[in-house]
Amino acid sequence: MNLHRMTASSLILIASTLAAGLSGCKSSTYTTDSVVTESNSDPSGAVSISKMGGDIDVKDAPHGATLSTMGGNIHLGNVASFAKVKTMGGTITIDQAVGSLDATTMGGEISIGQANGAIKARTMGGDITARMVGVSSDERDVELTSKGGSITLTLPKDFPMDVRITLAHTKNAPRTYAIVDHVGLDQQETPDWDSSFGSPRKYIRAKGRVGSGLNHVTIETVNGDVTLKQE
Repeated sequence: MNLHRMTASSLILIASTLAAGLSGCKSSTYTTDSVVTESNSDPSGAVSISKMGGDIDVKDAPHGATLSTMGGNIHLGNVASFAKVKTMGGTITIDQAVGSLDATTMGGEISIGQANGAIKARTMGGDITARMVGVSSDERDVELTSKGGSITLTLPKDFPMDVRITLAHTKNAPRTYAIVDHVGLDQQETPDWDSSFGSPRKYIRAKGRVGSGLNHVTIETVNGDVTLKQE
């Protein structure tokens, strides 16, 4: 009987010691609703998450982030250094980024609240909204592509850039679409229908240069408005 009591006490002591030791260690786990708030699996300190399905939610990634899911929404709060995010179906939301951004979704919207680095965003069907902030002498190219949706890009007034915009609208589109810009771009629309991509389409193309033209801004969409504005 005394031996039984001693064994139970020993087990309790061991369990308490392990719990105390683990309490000071960081861990990276998925919660039941597939939300992630922290990961240290990458030796560089960058957050690295790859999932077969479900949402990903990362609040802070001060050393960068690589996030991918086969199906679900991705939210990234504050990220520095770099961000590369991809989902096969879902929305992508990035609140604030310092460094380059690469965002891809096969079907969903992309929203970038503030970016202070190069932006590359692609969706097969959905709107894209992005806002560039800060002033830098470094080149910060922007490439936004949607196969079906509107694109809105907001840039600082002193952002030097060379702009190329292509808007395709199909013959059976439900309404007319337009390029709205605040920088005085030269716009031209093709007179004839192009059937090389299946559904006949016409193109509205806009181009222009602001300042030195240091940064390349490329925007392409199908059946969606394009808005380029400065603030």
